[in-house]
Amino acid sequence: MRMTLSVKNQSIETSGLPKDFREALCEYIWNGFEANATEVHLSYVENITGEGLDSISITDNGDGINYSTLSDTFGSFLVSQKNTLSLKAKSKVNKGKGRFSFSAFSSLAKWETCYNDDGKLKKYTIKLSNANKQDLDYDDSPQEVPQGNTGTTVTFYNIQTLSPTQLSFAALEEFFLTEFSWFLYLHKSQNYKLIINRQEIDYSKHINETFSKSVEHDIDGQHFVINLIVWNSKIKEKFCCYFLTSNDSLSDVDTTTFNRNTVDFNHSAFIKSPFFDNYTNITFDDNPQIEIGKTDEYYAIIKNLKTTMQKIISEQLSAYMATKADSEIQKMMNERKTFPCFSDDDYSQLRKKDLIRVTKEIYCTEPKIFYKLSDLQEKSLLAFLNLLLSSEERENVLSIIEQVVDLSPEQRKTFAALLQKTKLEYILDTIHFIEGRYEVIEILKTLIYDLTKFTNERDHIQKIVEQHFWLFGEQYHLASADATMQKALLGYQNILYGAANPDDSLSPDEEENRRMDIFLCNSRKVENSFGNFLEENIIVELKAPKVPLSIKVLRQIDDYRRYIMRQPQFTSIQRKWKFIAVCKEVDSEVKVKYKTFKDKGKPGLVDIIDNFEVYALCWDDIFKSFDLRNSFILDKLRFDRDALSKTILESESNRETVNMLTNTAVGLS
Repeated sequence: MRMTLSVKNQSIETSGLPKDFREALCEYIWNGFEANATEVHLSYVENITGEGLDSISITDNGDGINYSTLSDTFGSFLVSQKNTLSLKAKSKVNKGKGRFSFSAFSSLAKWETCYNDDGKLKKYTIKLSNANKQDLDYDDSPQEVPQGNTGTTVTFYNIQTLSPTQLSFAALEEFFLTEFSWFLYLHKSQNYKLIINRQEIDYSKHINETFSKSVEHDIDGQHFVINLIVWNSKIKEKFCCYFLTSNDSLSDVDTTTFNRNTVDFNHSAFIKSPFFDNYTNITFDDNPQIEIGKTDEYYAIIKNLKTTMQKIISEQLSAYMATKADSEIQKMMNERKTFPCFSDDDYSQLRKKDLIRVTKEIYCTEPKIFYKLSDLQEKSLLAFLNLLLSSEERENVLSIIEQVVDLSPEQRKTFAALLQKTKLEYILDTIHFIEGRYEVIEILKTLIYDLTKFTNERDHIQKIVEQHFWLFGEQYHLASADATMQKALLGYQNILYGAANPDDSLSPDEEENRRMDIFLCNSRKVENSFGNFLEENIIVELKAPKVPLSIKVLRQIDDYRRYIMRQPQFTSIQRKWKFIAVCKEVDSEVKVKYKTFKDKGKPGLVDIIDNFEVYALCWDDIFKSFDLRNSFILDKLRFDRDALSKTILESESNRETVNMLTNTAVGLS
């Protein structure tokens, strides 16, 4: 049977049908999905030479083409309608146009379709020739089939200029991903598939599923399904929001209002709802043109929907930028060298953590602050941030930011909250840090003053000091502990200057096997009274609580000093050595020596020989020094020291308790 279509060859040829064979193939794939197919397969048959194509087929498992609606499907051609969206969000007005697209690569198309007619499966064939497009040939009547599935296969013959290579999966994958990935993603719960030569198109190659998000939202009784799609790479379109009706037809499109040129957060939004079935000219414009038929309720719903959409995008953008922020901060530190440097002591590391936290929050909230800054500008900005964060002028960070970008009232509010949030986090970190240290102090006090007879220097005091050498100053690194002097000095040389040369052995000495309880070192520069820079080191001699700090202990320290002075590789006048003896009590004979060096203004100093200083301290001196160094925090910190001491002493007074407390202190950071 033949049907004369209400279309002329000339109108088809001038209608803007696709010239690219890939676009033409997409039209037929869309036809399958529009017919409610969940799977569409594209395949081809090579010709006898293997260099060309005998046919191309597209098969779907959709509803098929009902024989009674054939004239509606093929009989009209909307010459003036054209979908300009490259995302191809299809609308009903496009249906029918794709049937004529085969002329881009073929001269004959044949449809074999099966449909359900009141519970009966029927099939028939349709043919359309490129030479005579106004005449449609089809079977006189459909044939009933006993079993099978609905669907349509369209096969194209007399393929012009195409080769098997052009129809390969590798050749078509990228083009089809651009065309269909969003559609496959939106229907992933229904397991929609597009299969090219037995290989399935994977939409995740184009879509970042980590930051894409689906949300169902009700507004005044209207149900909306919002899908935010984040693309893995740039897209040509503006970041648009597509409004879809209940049957997936495109009602309208608008921008998402998040078109930031400074951020590669490439996204599209799809909002589906029956609400859009009865409306056109939908926009997120804050001052839309008032239209007949659109009530105040309509505009209230659209405003609410816009707010919801922006919140979703903002949340996902922040999450996305958080992943970028870490790498950007690493670049600031390691590549561009614009991030401030911090020493290794714990206080400096707390400040570094605070600056990283604030910088990351700023980058996530308003990344264009750092956009296109020169290295010098970025370094200056970060230096100012660090300076303000370390002072009482933390809130003035806002002023610095506003010198870089203009902030809206809402952004100012956001940044003010951000600074309060990070300030609280910094305070909590600091409190936790000080609480941990004070717990170590309380444990040491308990071991030294209350559990004296069960505590020794090797198994208890020394273990704690090794782990918490901040007791003697933040500036020192732990080089070695409980080592022979020989090993300690070699360890010192290795840390500061690299591995020691085996041929450069130390001179034999009867004292080289004398154990040094703690050896702390650091190559930091210190300035003497003449303005010269020296390297400062510290050696600590610990004794059990029951051993007083006597002249005998000082003699042992003097032995250490003389040993070092006899080693030529460690006697530079540009090295400064501090020897500190610490005991529970200082003998009266030793205390007398304090007066000799009182004019130096160095508490505990009992001897100076060249660049060697010797200090005699009791543990209470160490604890009080900690209190004074941290008074600016401890004064503000409501820390119940008595309660902590009581808790520690609730255990029995024995060696097991001492061991337990030692292990607790060693484990504290």
